[in-house]
Amino acid sequence: MENLVQTPPHYNWEVAGKPVSIHLDFEVIDKLSMEVMRGFGAVPRRGAEVGGVLLGSIEVGDKLQVRVEDFVPVPCDYMRGPSYLLTENDEARFRQTVESAKQASDKRLYAVGFYRSHTRDGLGLSDEDLQMHEKYFGDPTNVILLVRPFATKSSVGAFFFEENGGFRRESSYLEFPFRRRDLGGGASPSVRSTTTEEPAPAQRPGPEAAAQAMAAPDPADLREWLKSRGHQDPDGAMQDSGSSARFRGKWVWVPLSFVFLLLGVIVGFQAALVLNKGDAQKIAQQSLTLSMTAQLESGKVVIRWDRRSAAVQNARGGTLRIQDGDFIKTVNLDTRQLQNGSVIYMSADSKVSFRLEVNTQERGSISETVEFTPPTR
Repeated sequence: MENLVQTPPHYNWEVAGKPVSIHLDFEVIDKLSMEVMRGFGAVPRRGAEVGGVLLGSIEVGDKLQVRVEDFVPVPCDYMRGPSYLLTENDEARFRQTVESAKQASDKRLYAVGFYRSHTRDGLGLSDEDLQMHEKYFGDPTNVILLVRPFATKSSVGAFFFEENGGFRRESSYLEFPFRRRDLGGGASPSVRSTTTEEPAPAQRPGPEAAAQAMAAPDPADLREWLKSRGHQDPDGAMQDSGSSARFRGKWVWVPLSFVFLLLGVIVGFQAALVLNKGDAQKIAQQSLTLSMTAQLESGKVVIRWDRRSAAVQNARGGTLRIQDGDFIKTVNLDTRQLQNGSVIYMSADSKVSFRLEVNTQERGSISETVEFTPPTR
Protein backbone atom coordinates (compact mmCIF):
# COMPACT_ATOMS: atom_id res chain seq x y z
CA MET A 1 0.00 0.00 0.00
CA GLU A 2 2.90 2.35 0.78
CA ASN A 3 4.16 2.09 -2.80
CA LEU A 4 0.78 3.32 -4.08
CA VAL A 5 1.10 6.61 -2.20
CA GLN A 6 2.54 9.21 -4.56
CA THR A 7 4.59 12.08 -3.14
CA PRO A 8 5.74 15.10 -5.15
CA PRO A 9 9.43 15.19 -6.11
CA HIS A 10 9.92 18.79 -5.05
CA TYR A 11 8.64 21.66 -2.92
CA ASN A 12 7.11 24.52 -4.90
CA TRP A 13 7.95 27.94 -3.42
CA GLU A 14 5.58 30.62 -4.67
CA VAL A 15 4.34 33.97 -3.36
CA ALA A 16 0.98 35.35 -4.39
CA GLY A 17 1.36 38.27 -6.78
CA LYS A 18 5.04 37.56 -7.54
CA PRO A 19 6.05 36.20 -10.98
CA VAL A 20 8.54 33.71 -9.54
CA SER A 21 8.18 29.96 -8.95
CA ILE A 22 11.03 27.96 -7.37
CA HIS A 23 11.02 24.17 -7.44
CA LEU A 24 13.28 22.80 -4.69
CA ASP A 25 14.04 19.10 -5.04
CA PHE A 26 13.41 17.10 -1.86
CA GLU A 27 16.72 15.29 -2.33
CA VAL A 28 18.45 18.67 -2.14
CA ILE A 29 16.64 19.39 1.12
CA ASP A 30 17.80 16.04 2.56
CA LYS A 31 21.44 16.48 1.59
CA LEU A 32 21.67 20.20 2.29
CA SER A 33 20.11 19.73 5.74
CA MET A 34 22.93 17.37 6.66
CA GLU A 35 25.49 19.88 5.39
CA VAL A 36 23.92 22.73 7.35
CA MET A 37 23.63 20.74 10.59
CA ARG A 38 27.23 19.53 10.27
CA GLY A 39 28.37 23.15 10.34
CA PHE A 40 25.86 24.04 13.05
CA GLY A 41 27.30 21.38 15.34
CA ALA A 42 30.94 22.30 14.66
CA VAL A 43 30.99 25.38 16.92
CA PRO A 44 29.30 25.50 20.38
CA ARG A 45 26.27 27.73 20.91
CA ARG A 46 26.12 29.59 17.59
CA GLY A 47 27.49 27.11 15.06
CA ALA A 48 29.46 27.71 11.86
CA GLU A 49 27.78 28.82 8.65
CA VAL A 50 28.26 26.93 5.40
CA GLY A 51 27.60 27.91 1.81
CA GLY A 52 27.94 27.01 -1.83
CA VAL A 53 26.43 27.12 -5.31
CA LEU A 54 22.90 26.00 -6.23
CA LEU A 55 22.56 23.94 -9.41
CA GLY A 56 19.48 23.53 -11.57
CA SER A 57 17.80 25.21 -14.52
CA ILE A 58 15.85 28.38 -15.31
CA GLU A 59 12.92 28.99 -17.63
CA VAL A 60 11.84 32.54 -18.42
CA GLY A 61 8.23 33.00 -19.50
CA ASP A 62 5.12 34.59 -18.07
CA LYS A 63 6.49 33.43 -14.74
CA LEU A 64 10.15 32.86 -13.92
CA GLN A 65 10.64 29.18 -13.06
CA VAL A 66 13.80 28.19 -11.19
CA ARG A 67 14.48 24.50 -10.56
CA VAL A 68 17.01 23.65 -7.82
CA GLU A 69 18.12 20.04 -8.26
CA ASP A 70 21.61 19.93 -6.70
CA PHE A 71 24.28 22.02 -5.01
CA VAL A 72 28.06 22.24 -4.65
CA PRO A 73 29.48 23.15 -1.20
CA VAL A 74 32.32 25.69 -1.20
CA PRO A 75 34.52 25.46 1.94
CA CYS A 76 35.31 28.48 4.09
CA ASP A 77 38.51 29.05 6.09
CA TYR A 78 36.58 30.91 8.85
CA MET A 79 39.40 33.41 9.25
CA ARG A 80 36.76 36.04 10.06
CA GLY A 81 34.78 34.03 12.60
CA PRO A 82 31.99 31.42 12.32
CA SER A 83 30.04 33.40 9.71
CA TYR A 84 30.32 32.50 6.03
CA LEU A 85 32.59 35.44 5.17
CA LEU A 86 35.04 34.62 2.41
CA THR A 87 38.75 35.38 2.40
CA GLU A 88 40.78 35.75 -0.81
CA ASN A 89 41.47 32.00 -0.87
CA ASP A 90 37.78 31.27 -0.26
CA GLU A 91 36.75 33.63 -3.06
CA ALA A 92 39.14 31.90 -5.46
CA ARG A 93 37.44 28.56 -4.69
CA PHE A 94 33.99 30.11 -5.01
CA ARG A 95 34.87 31.76 -8.33
CA GLN A 96 36.24 28.49 -9.71
CA THR A 97 33.10 26.63 -8.67
CA VAL A 98 30.82 29.19 -10.32
CA GLU A 99 32.93 29.21 -13.50
CA SER A 100 32.78 25.42 -13.78
CA ALA A 101 29.00 25.49 -13.25
CA LYS A 102 28.13 28.15 -15.81
CA GLN A 103 25.32 27.45 -18.24
CA ALA A 104 26.36 25.63 -21.42
CA SER A 105 24.65 23.70 -24.20
CA ASP A 106 26.03 20.38 -22.93
CA LYS A 107 24.92 20.93 -19.32
CA ARG A 108 21.51 20.00 -17.98
CA LEU A 109 22.27 21.57 -14.60
CA TYR A 110 24.07 24.85 -14.10
CA ALA A 111 24.47 27.57 -11.49
CA VAL A 112 21.14 29.21 -10.58
CA GLY A 113 22.27 31.04 -7.43
CA PHE A 114 23.92 30.33 -4.11
CA TYR A 115 22.97 29.20 -0.62
CA ARG A 116 24.18 29.99 2.89
CA SER A 117 23.22 28.75 6.31
CA HIS A 118 22.33 31.57 8.69
CA THR A 119 23.22 31.42 12.40
CA ARG A 120 22.90 35.17 13.05
CA ASP A 121 19.86 37.09 14.29
CA GLY A 122 16.82 37.27 12.04
CA LEU A 123 16.78 35.75 8.58
CA GLY A 124 17.80 38.38 6.05
CA LEU A 125 20.50 39.13 3.51
CA SER A 126 23.77 40.74 4.55
CA ASP A 127 25.89 43.20 2.60
CA GLU A 128 28.26 40.32 1.80
CA ASP A 129 25.38 38.28 0.33
CA LEU A 130 24.47 41.09 -2.05
CA GLN A 131 28.11 41.59 -2.99
CA MET A 132 28.51 37.87 -3.73
CA HIS A 133 25.42 37.87 -5.93
CA GLU A 134 26.61 40.90 -7.88
CA LYS A 135 30.20 39.67 -8.14
CA TYR A 136 29.70 36.02 -9.09
CA PHE A 137 26.22 35.87 -10.59
CA GLY A 138 24.74 39.21 -11.62
CA ASP A 139 21.90 37.56 -13.52
CA PRO A 140 18.58 38.84 -12.10
CA THR A 141 17.08 35.37 -12.57
CA ASN A 142 19.50 33.81 -10.03
CA VAL A 143 18.23 33.30 -6.49
CA ILE A 144 19.63 33.16 -2.95
CA LEU A 145 18.66 30.52 -0.39
CA LEU A 146 19.20 31.04 3.35
CA VAL A 147 18.72 28.19 5.84
CA ARG A 148 18.57 28.87 9.56
CA PRO A 149 19.29 25.75 11.66
CA PHE A 150 17.84 24.99 15.08
CA ALA A 151 18.84 22.39 17.65
CA THR A 152 15.36 21.42 18.83
CA LYS A 153 13.13 21.97 15.80
CA SER A 154 13.16 21.98 12.02
CA SER A 155 15.45 24.38 10.20
CA VAL A 156 13.82 27.31 8.39
CA GLY A 157 14.47 28.14 4.73
CA ALA A 158 13.96 31.40 2.86
CA PHE A 159 14.38 32.28 -0.81
CA PHE A 160 15.31 35.74 -2.06
CA PHE A 161 14.99 36.95 -5.64
CA GLU A 162 15.75 40.18 -7.46
CA GLU A 163 12.92 42.50 -8.40
CA ASN A 164 12.90 46.09 -9.60
CA GLY A 165 16.69 46.13 -9.61
CA GLY A 166 17.16 44.99 -6.02
CA PHE A 167 16.45 42.44 -3.29
CA ARG A 168 14.03 42.54 -0.39
CA ARG A 169 16.88 42.00 2.07
CA GLU A 170 15.35 42.37 5.56
CA SER A 171 13.29 39.21 5.25
CA SER A 172 11.93 36.78 2.68
CA TYR A 173 8.39 36.98 1.36
CA LEU A 174 7.92 33.39 2.52
CA GLU A 175 9.81 31.31 5.07
CA PHE A 176 9.27 27.55 5.11
CA PRO A 177 10.28 24.54 7.24
CA PHE A 178 13.43 23.10 5.71
CA ARG A 179 12.46 19.45 6.11
CA ARG A 180 11.01 17.11 3.51
CA ARG A 181 8.37 15.62 5.80
CA ASP A 182 7.01 19.03 6.86
CA LEU A 183 6.64 20.02 3.19
CA GLY A 184 4.61 16.98 2.14
CA GLY A 185 7.49 14.98 0.71
CA GLY A 186 7.21 12.08 3.14
CA ALA A 187 10.14 10.60 5.00
CA SER A 188 13.58 10.83 3.46
CA PRO A 189 14.85 7.65 1.73
CA SER A 190 17.28 6.93 4.59
CA VAL A 191 14.42 7.08 7.11
CA ARG A 192 12.09 4.91 5.02
CA SER A 193 14.76 2.24 4.54
CA THR A 194 15.13 1.73 8.29
CA THR A 195 11.47 0.74 8.59
CA THR A 196 11.71 -2.07 6.05
CA GLU A 197 15.25 -3.36 6.03
CA GLU A 198 18.17 -2.52 8.26
CA PRO A 199 21.25 -2.24 6.02
CA ALA A 200 24.57 -3.60 7.15
CA PRO A 201 26.90 -0.88 8.45
CA ALA A 202 29.50 -1.81 5.85
CA GLN A 203 27.02 -1.24 3.04
CA ARG A 204 25.59 2.13 4.10
CA PRO A 205 27.61 3.81 6.83
CA GLY A 206 26.09 6.83 8.50
CA PRO A 207 28.03 9.87 9.74
CA GLU A 208 28.67 8.22 13.13
CA ALA A 209 29.89 4.99 11.54
CA ALA A 210 32.16 6.95 9.22
CA ALA A 211 33.67 8.83 12.14
CA GLN A 212 34.30 5.57 14.01
CA ALA A 213 35.88 4.05 10.91
CA MET A 214 38.28 6.99 10.64
CA ALA A 215 39.24 6.75 14.30
CA ALA A 216 39.57 2.94 14.46
CA PRO A 217 42.90 1.30 13.54
CA ASP A 218 43.18 -0.77 10.38
CA PRO A 219 42.55 -4.45 11.34
CA ALA A 220 45.32 -5.53 8.96
CA ASP A 221 47.81 -3.20 10.63
CA LEU A 222 46.70 -4.39 14.06
CA ARG A 223 47.18 -8.01 13.04
CA GLU A 224 50.72 -7.31 11.82
CA TRP A 225 51.51 -5.46 15.03
CA LEU A 226 50.37 -8.44 17.11
CA LYS A 227 52.29 -10.90 14.95
CA SER A 228 55.50 -8.92 15.34
CA ARG A 229 55.19 -9.32 19.13
CA GLY A 230 54.15 -12.96 19.19
CA HIS A 231 50.67 -12.37 20.63
CA GLN A 232 47.47 -14.10 19.66
CA ASP A 233 46.27 -13.43 16.13
CA PRO A 234 42.95 -11.55 15.98
CA ASP A 235 41.42 -14.50 14.11
CA GLY A 236 42.21 -16.80 17.05
CA ALA A 237 45.36 -18.55 15.70
CA MET A 238 48.29 -18.63 18.13
CA GLN A 239 51.75 -17.92 16.77
CA ASP A 240 54.32 -20.71 17.30
CA SER A 241 56.53 -19.85 20.31
CA GLY A 242 59.11 -22.63 19.85
CA SER A 243 58.76 -24.04 23.36
CA SER A 244 56.29 -24.09 26.25
CA ALA A 245 58.67 -22.07 28.45
CA ARG A 246 58.86 -19.24 25.93
CA PHE A 247 55.09 -19.42 25.53
CA ARG A 248 54.54 -19.03 29.28
CA GLY A 249 57.13 -16.25 29.44
CA LYS A 250 55.30 -14.19 26.86
CA TRP A 251 52.01 -14.47 28.65
CA VAL A 252 53.62 -13.41 31.92
CA TRP A 253 54.54 -10.14 30.26
CA VAL A 254 51.07 -9.55 28.84
CA PRO A 255 49.41 -8.55 32.17
CA LEU A 256 52.46 -6.53 33.18
CA SER A 257 52.45 -4.70 29.86
CA PHE A 258 48.78 -3.95 30.31
CA VAL A 259 49.45 -2.51 33.80
CA PHE A 260 52.27 -0.29 32.51
CA LEU A 261 50.10 0.81 29.61
CA LEU A 262 47.22 1.67 31.93
CA LEU A 263 49.51 3.69 34.21
CA GLY A 264 50.85 5.57 31.20
CA VAL A 265 47.34 6.38 29.99
CA ILE A 266 46.30 7.67 33.44
CA VAL A 267 49.37 9.88 33.81
CA GLY A 268 49.02 11.21 30.26
CA PHE A 269 45.31 11.88 30.76
CA GLN A 270 45.94 13.88 33.94
CA ALA A 271 48.67 15.90 32.23
CA ALA A 272 46.40 16.57 29.26
CA LEU A 273 43.65 17.79 31.58
CA VAL A 274 45.98 20.31 33.20
CA LEU A 275 47.41 21.52 29.88
CA ASN A 276 44.07 21.62 28.08
CA LYS A 277 42.46 23.51 30.94
CA GLY A 278 45.13 26.18 30.72
CA ASP A 279 44.87 26.32 26.94
CA ALA A 280 41.07 26.47 27.08
CA GLN A 281 41.17 29.36 29.56
CA LYS A 282 43.71 31.19 27.39
CA ILE A 283 41.60 30.69 24.25
CA ALA A 284 38.43 31.78 26.05
CA GLN A 285 40.10 34.94 27.29
CA GLN A 286 41.51 35.72 23.86
CA SER A 287 38.16 35.14 22.15
CA LEU A 288 36.38 37.57 24.49
CA THR A 289 39.06 40.27 24.33
CA LEU A 290 38.05 43.29 22.29
CA SER A 291 41.69 44.46 21.72
CA MET A 292 40.76 48.15 21.49
CA THR A 293 43.17 50.75 20.09
CA ALA A 294 42.95 54.51 19.53
CA GLN A 295 45.31 56.09 17.02
CA LEU A 296 45.63 59.46 15.29
CA GLU A 297 45.26 59.09 11.52
CA SER A 298 44.97 62.00 9.06
CA GLY A 299 44.03 64.40 11.85
CA LYS A 300 41.29 62.15 13.25
CA VAL A 301 41.19 59.62 16.09
CA VAL A 302 40.35 56.11 14.83
CA ILE A 303 39.08 53.69 17.47
CA ARG A 304 39.37 50.04 16.48
CA TRP A 305 38.50 46.69 18.06
CA ASP A 306 38.80 43.06 17.03
CA ARG A 307 35.73 42.35 14.94
CA ARG A 308 36.68 38.64 14.84
CA SER A 309 36.33 38.39 18.63
CA ALA A 310 33.70 35.91 19.82
CA ALA A 311 32.11 38.71 21.83
CA VAL A 312 31.60 40.79 18.67
CA GLN A 313 30.53 37.82 16.53
CA ASN A 314 27.83 36.87 19.06
CA ALA A 315 26.81 40.43 19.95
CA ARG A 316 23.23 41.67 20.18
CA GLY A 317 24.41 45.28 20.17
CA GLY A 318 26.66 47.60 22.11
CA THR A 319 27.47 51.14 23.24
CA LEU A 320 30.54 53.35 22.93
CA ARG A 321 30.96 55.85 25.77
CA ILE A 322 33.18 58.83 24.94
CA GLN A 323 34.54 61.11 27.69
CA ASP A 324 36.42 64.16 26.41
CA GLY A 325 37.01 66.35 29.45
CA ASP A 326 33.58 67.43 30.69
CA PHE A 327 31.97 66.28 27.47
CA ILE A 328 30.36 62.81 27.70
CA LYS A 329 28.53 61.11 24.85
CA THR A 330 27.12 57.58 24.46
CA VAL A 331 26.76 56.10 20.97
CA ASN A 332 24.58 53.03 20.38
CA LEU A 333 26.03 50.46 17.98
CA ASP A 334 24.09 47.73 16.19
CA THR A 335 25.58 44.35 15.21
CA ARG A 336 26.63 45.56 11.76
CA GLN A 337 28.46 48.57 13.19
CA LEU A 338 30.18 46.34 15.75
CA GLN A 339 31.33 43.93 13.07
CA ASN A 340 32.67 46.87 11.07
CA GLY A 341 35.35 47.12 13.78
CA SER A 342 36.03 50.86 13.95
CA VAL A 343 34.65 54.37 14.49
CA ILE A 344 36.14 57.80 13.84
CA TYR A 345 36.34 60.65 16.40
CA MET A 346 37.38 64.17 15.50
CA SER A 347 40.84 65.20 16.64
CA ALA A 348 41.08 65.88 20.37
CA ASP A 349 43.20 68.49 22.16
CA SER A 350 43.21 66.62 25.48
CA LYS A 351 43.03 63.08 26.75
CA VAL A 352 39.90 61.21 25.66
CA SER A 353 38.55 57.96 27.12
CA PHE A 354 36.64 55.45 24.97
CA ARG A 355 34.71 52.62 26.66
CA LEU A 356 33.15 49.93 24.44
CA GLU A 357 30.51 47.68 25.99
CA VAL A 358 29.28 44.70 23.93
CA ASN A 359 26.08 42.87 24.85
CA THR A 360 26.52 39.21 23.89
CA GLN A 361 24.01 36.44 23.31
CA GLU A 362 25.24 34.17 26.09
CA ARG A 363 27.67 35.99 28.42
CA GLY A 364 25.91 39.23 29.31
CA SER A 365 28.16 42.19 28.52
CA ILE A 366 31.88 42.52 27.79
CA SER A 367 33.53 45.94 28.16
CA GLU A 368 36.95 47.42 27.49
CA THR A 369 38.42 50.93 27.78
CA VAL A 370 41.17 52.66 25.83
CA GLU A 371 42.52 56.18 26.29
CA PHE A 372 43.89 58.52 23.66
CA THR A 373 46.46 61.16 24.54
CA PRO A 374 47.24 63.68 21.76
CA PRO A 375 50.92 64.03 20.87
CA THR A 376 52.78 66.95 22.37
CA ARG A 377 53.48 69.81 20.01
